[in-house]
Amino acid sequence: LMKAVVSVRKTVKMVKQTPMEVLDSLPVATDPSKLAIVAFLSRLAEWSYVAGEKFIYLALLVGTKTVKMTLSYGLFEWSAASLSAFGVTSMLVMGDVDTSQYIGERALQMQERLKSEAGKAKTVLVLYAHAFHHVKPLQSFSKPIL
Repeated sequence: LMKAVVSVRKTVKMVKQTPMEVLDSLPVATDPSKLAIVAFLSRLAEWSYVAGEKFIYLALLVGTKTVKMTLSYGLFEWSAASLSAFGVTSMLVMGDVDTSQYIGERALQMQERLKSEAGKAKTVLVLYAHAFHHVKPLQSFSKPIL
């Protein structure tokens, strides 16, 4: 438990300390081994979340690893979706809605650079269903969802 919480806190700090210019200039990753690793980690995070309470710590660790790989190696197909899920995770673990909103806004900006419609759908769903309803009026949801 403690390792997962510490990992979330360190990753939140890393995301918040990364300048906006750096996030905007992240290259799209092309290394096949890194692409395969992140694709596997994205699936593993979902599987461990769905598997239930016993595996939730694994979901936290995998989510933080995916975000760290994005910041280190560039954008992957599921980078924005992973960052959005991490924003929700940070809100649940740390109880900080403002940090969750900040990370969510970064995820939306990141998603604009990616061409994946599936990634966009997942990013928008996670953010508007689990994070933004705490800080944004309901009327603002219609544009991104429709």
